[in-house]
Amino acid sequence: MTSNNVSSADNQQERIRESGWVVGFVDGEGSFLVNIFKSPKAKLGWQVFPEFNVSQSQKAIDALYKLEKFFKCGHIYGHTKRNIEKTNWDPLYKFCVRSRPELKERIIPFFENNLPRTKAKRNDFERFVKVIKMIDKGDHLNVEGLRAIAKMVQGMTHRKPFEESSVYEFLSSSETIRRGKK
Repeated sequence: MTSNNVSSADNQQERIRESGWVVGFVDGEGSFLVNIFKSPKAKLGWQVFPEFNVSQSQKAIDALYKLEKFFKCGHIYGHTKRNIEKTNWDPLYKFCVRSRPELKERIIPFFENNLPRTKAKRNDFERFVKVIKMIDKGDHLNVEGLRAIAKMVQGMTHRKPFEESSVYEFLSSSETIRRGKK
């Protein structure tokens, strides 16, 4: 007797291969970022903004479309402001996932089951997850929580040293402390 699950097994094997490709690609070209920027609408005047992204030049944009199809979320944005004639570079494009529900339902579960291979990317992912959990608990809405998030973000790749950060200066200011006590 033959099984009707042959194509299902083939699909599972293909998904495993794709997962390995995604992890490797993100290890090299992706970022788990948490930006903190001024926002007059935010309770403390600062917004915490998590984002998962992968960048590619125009020549390899098809890889970004594969990621979008794989995760079934996010958007692809073009960054063509660079002076292409001077740099002789292709325009840069990014696959971005900024929606917290999409991050929590698609991106985080995938990478929890398929951890990044490099230590730096794994560290960024772990901090990224912690920050999103802190946001879910509302920690970003009080001075102590925002300070803890800022310190955690400081340890992520591509960050200026904490002492130079305007976020640090703001979080230390008496204005922020007063706003946090309201």
